[in-house]
Amino acid sequence: MNAIRSLLMNVRRALAGAGEVVRYSLIFLWGIFSPKAVLAARLLAAESQLAACKHEIAAKKCPRPRFTPGFRRLWVVLSKCLDRWEDLAHLMQPATVKKWHTRAFQHFWRWKSCRKGGRPPISRQMQGLIYQLSKENPLWSPERIHDTLVLLGYDPPCADTARKYMYKPQKPRKRSTT
Repeated sequence: MNAIRSLLMNVRRALAGAGEVVRYSLIFLWGIFSPKAVLAARLLAAESQLAACKHEIAAKKCPRPRFTPGFRRLWVVLSKCLDRWEDLAHLMQPATVKKWHTRAFQHFWRWKSCRKGGRPPISRQMQGLIYQLSKENPLWSPERIHDTLVLLGYDPPCADTARKYMYKPQKPRKRSTT
């Protein structure tokens, strides 16, 4: 039941975010075809409301605004499309927008790698074999272990994955003289 509820909540959030993006796109298209005088008046109205909002936030009369996912996506796109976009970000720090961009990039790559299934899991037997070879031959590189496993007739993981399962000797601790 919880899985269905969480699925429905995620679908609802995705549709709400898509709706915001469509709304922002329509506002942008309307702005393209509007006369300059109308745009200047709208800009003045928005800037005056923003100044009042910033004043109330600074005076601690009003809590800091919570930004929606659509708003965050809009600012990520604006940060990539506009020069000197930092001058336009009044309610948030430019570092916050950069953090949103980093998080969006991480989500994108996580989605892309999960879509393909990611790396296949490695069996416990293969992990143990890699560990044993690296412990018995401490000078061998992950590439050498990979090549040895191929020669032995196994289907080993790539050398970078093998590196995770190699033996790592513990460095002796220096004893304190106190």
